This record gives sequence, structure tokens and C-alpha cells, in this order.
Amino acid sequence: MADKSPLLKRAEELVALIVAHEGGQTSGGTLEVHPDTEDLLSRSRIPREQLNYAVPEVLELKQRLAKYCVENEGSSPGNVVAGVLDAFLRVSGYPPLPKEPEKSA
Repeated sequence: MADKSPLLKRAEELVALIVAHEGGQTSGGTLEVHPDTEDLLSRSRIPREQLNYAVPEVLELKQRLAKYCVENEGSSPGNVVAGVLDAFLRVSGYPPLPKEPEKSA
């Protein structure tokens, strides 16, 4: 059998982490929304930008995300995607760049 691509291997690791987290098990690392991101997503008037990527249709991500948001009142698709993607990038070693302090007038 051929070696798995690094992306597929990482995806399998993330699935294992999520399954372990849902089952209450700890597997060394977890994929959790960072407190700073959680605070940011809770604000109603925060500037937003569009994030468009083509994903495999067979994953049915749009339908599954919509169903999740209906079943979990208060969840918005944009916030779910932002929280999960931010958590994944932080765990993978890509935190947001530090913001420069605002200059006082």
C-alpha cells in the first residue's frame, strides 16, 4: 500500500482527536476554540471577510454545517468555520500574528 499523503495523515489525526474529545477521552491534544477567538466570535459588530475554497462535494460540508447550526441554536456557519479553522491552524503551529498596540492620539 502506498504511503498516505501528509494532509490525509493530519486529517486522520484530527479526526482521532475530535472523536476522543467527544467521547471524553484525552489523547494528548485537543482541538478547542481559543479563548481569544471565542471572545471575538461572540461580538456582533466585528469586521468580516469572505473565505471561499472549493471542497469535495462528497463531504457534504454545507449540508452538514447547516444541519449542525439548526440543531445548535445560536451557532452561525461563519463562526463555526472560523472557530474550527483557527483551532486547527493554532494546533498546527500557525497562530494569528500579534497585533500592534493602537497609538493614542
